[in-house]
Amino acid sequence: MNGAGRHVDGARPRSALARLAALTLGEQVIAALLGGAALLLVELRFEHREVLGETWHAWIPLGYLAVLLVAGSAALARFHRGGRRVLVTLFALALVLGALGMWFHSDGHPVRALGQIADAWLAAPGSDAGVKVGSEPPVLAPGAFIGLGLLGLLSCLRR
Repeated sequence: MNGAGRHVDGARPRSALARLAALTLGEQVIAALLGGAALLLVELRFEHREVLGETWHAWIPLGYLAVLLVAGSAALARFHRGGRRVLVTLFALALVLGALGMWFHSDGHPVRALGQIADAWLAAPGSDAGVKVGSEPPVLAPGAFIGLGLLGLLSCLRR
């Protein structure tokens, strides 16, 4: 750069907004998903605060999200030079992680847990439908990873 804020070749450095606008729609969606993953990481760290000291598998989503943020950001920067394949792998892993999370959240009985959710929908408003609030982890919460993975895959695989 010279003293006028220009690169030696005369081009002005592009702002972050200009760089974002130059991305394809798929890349923009992936950037938004990575931002959402950062928020999910913060929220999960809070929601898992107690169980992190009790069981190893409570760390799985936190570790995955950290890897997604670091490796996913690097892959997005190289989207057209092999980064897309890395992102496909990362987002496919989110599908597996979501299903695994639903298994852990239901204590290995996802069908029974889904039945309890159905019972809650059919129960009178104000009723606990036989399940004390906060006594069990939310079975469908790991579904957020399935949604993250599906949106990411659609964004990576669509030309």
